[in-house]
This record gives sequence, C-alpha cells and structure tokens, in this order.
Amino acid sequence: SNIDRGRSVLKFKTALTAPYVRKTVTINANVASATHGETVTEILGAGDATQLFQSFKLRQPPLTHVSADTDTGTASTLEVRVNDLLWTEVTSFYGHGPNERIYITRLDDDGDTTVIFGDGRTGARLPTGENNVTAEYRRGIGSDGLVKANQISQLMSRPLGLKGATNPTASQNAGDREPLSEARNNASLTALTLGRVVSLRDYEDYARAFAGIAKADATWAWSGEQRHVLVTVAGPKGTAVQADSKLHKNLIGALRKFGDPHTPIQVVSFVPRWFRLQAKIKVSEEYLAEKVLAAVEEKLREEFSFDARSFGQAVGFSEVVAVMHRVDGVFAVDVDQFYPSEGSPDVKPRIGAIRPSAMAAARLVTLDPRPVKLEEMT
Repeated sequence: SNIDRGRSVLKFKTALTAPYVRKTVTINANVASATHGETVTEILGAGDATQLFQSFKLRQPPLTHVSADTDTGTASTLEVRVNDLLWTEVTSFYGHGPNERIYITRLDDDGDTTVIFGDGRTGARLPTGENNVTAEYRRGIGSDGLVKANQISQLMSRPLGLKGATNPTASQNAGDREPLSEARNNASLTALTLGRVVSLRDYEDYARAFAGIAKADATWAWSGEQRHVLVTVAGPKGTAVQADSKLHKNLIGALRKFGDPHTPIQVVSFVPRWFRLQAKIKVSEEYLAEKVLAAVEEKLREEFSFDARSFGQAVGFSEVVAVMHRVDGVFAVDVDQFYPSEGSPDVKPRIGAIRPSAMAAARLVTLDPRPVKLEEMT
C-alpha cells in the first residue's frame, strides 16, 4: 500500500476472483499469522560434568510442536541454553562426537517431556555450574487451541496505541497427542519408509504418519499426458485439510523433500459422504427398550465413525443390520430407510464410496451426525 493525496491505496498481488459490492467489503490490517502455545522460560537446573546423560524434566507441559516440512511433520518450540549458549536438539546421540553441544528429548505417556544430555562420548556432558541450564518453550497443544472466527478478543498485554484485536479466521489443523496405539502404528510406518518416499505405498504411509494427518490415500492420476501422485488426506476427527493451510504446504514440502523430485504431487482433502438410517427394533422382553435403542445408536456411531472407516470403503445394508444385532437386547431389526444424506429416503443395498473420476479426492462414508430415527417395534 502507499499514500496518495492523503488516502491509502492498496495494490493486490493477485486479481480479485469475483466482483464485490463496495459497501460490503472490509479489509483487515495488521494481520499476523499465529500458532498455539504460551511462551514460558524456566531454569532447568545445574549442570554436573560428572554425570552421564544428565536429564531434566520440563515443568510446564505439554510442549508445543508446530507444523513443519520435517520428516515428522512438526518442529519443537523448545530452546535449551547452557551458560547462555544455545544447544541443538537431535533425534539420537548415535553418530555424534564428544564435543557436540546436543541434547535429545523424550515424551512419556503422561505428556511430560524430559531433556537428556550426552555422556562425553556421544554428545558433550553438561559443564558444571549453578542453575546454568535454562529453557524457553511454548506450552499447549491440540484441539484446545481451536477457536472460531472472532472468538479471541482479549490480549495478554496491550502495547501503547493498540485498541483491540481479534482473529478474523478460525484456527485449524490442531492435533492432540497421539494415543499409544496410533504412535506404535505411525512408528512402524516411519520405519517402512526409512525417511524416503519412493513407491505409491510410501507416499500413503508417509502422509498418514505426518503430524496433523489422520488418514491418507495415494493413487496415480493423470493430468493431460502427465502422470502424478494424488494424495488424499483428512485431519483428526474428519476435519478438512485446506489447500491454503500451513499443514497442506508443509506436507507437500516434505513429500517433495524426501520423495522423487521428478514426480509431480497433488495433495487434496477428502470428500465426506454421510448416510441416514431409520429402523424399528424389537427388544427382548427382559430389556428396557429405551436403553437398548440408545445402545443401538451408540454402537452405530462407533462402527460407522470417521476413526472406524477407511477411504473408499462402502457401507452395506447387511453390515448395518449386523451391527444393530450385535447389541444386547436386540431381538429383531426392520430397516425402513437406508440412503445417502444427499439422496431421497429409500432403502439402498449399499452406500458407495467410489471416486467420481480418477482426478477426484477419495471419499469416506460415515453415519450422518443428525439423530438416527429408531423406534421400538410393537
């Protein structure tokens, strides 16, 4: 922007995509990108040169990691200084020399982070000193940081001249700490790729293990006469991965960095598809109908949830009936309606998840979030 005769003139980098009514347009100034996490500084303790692999635990967990185009998809916000000198975090002491100022971190099941220093052979020992080991990092991770547009209105501090602040857009791509089962699975995926992305399966495994990605699918697609890898992804709990998000940018960057530089890549967010259901349930005499109906809906939501389903997996009529029959107290089931949410009420043999074209993103079919219509059969 510049000033012309007392008025500000804005120049856009790209052309507007549509015509707009002037009085409906507002422009947000002084917009800055922000990520989750409160910055804290603390003294970890005193170095002791006689100790091997001396360690300290961060006192204000959880440690914030932000999205990055690294092999894991994240970058730590932790900075450790010894005698005011910045030391470097590495993934392992293996292969490092005795004088290297390095450390590793370990995350336990409770979410606590421990900082570990070398033994004088692989990584330097800490020099002896009084409270000479300090840390600066950000605390806070996951879905707790998700906010709606204009939800933030209070500032921790207000510099002179600042009247107020807000977030013009909603936050996105938050990821909670991995459950132990997912961590084990993703660790094996990382071992399969060995930090290299070569085959189609590698692209899928690597994307699925990338921080902030819950599901991934990779396939070959054609754009004119050029073949490229089409990677479909979904965020935690079925959230979309927007094309303009930092997560999307970092994932593509990592795939290009660790993959074949001559293979074109396209990353797209999945296409959700839902189905609706209406049924009558005959409840066994010794059971309370109200509790059985509630248990049936709970079971349906569990079996046909985002976490339980895969890309391209269809939902069959017989599968739905079988799930309801597995609930204690269900004697018989009569399904009146079973249809895709965008369709008309009917009884379909199955709800498909086939891509409409080879260039389209993968689909994932789950139960519609609206209430399931269940009645007791009389």
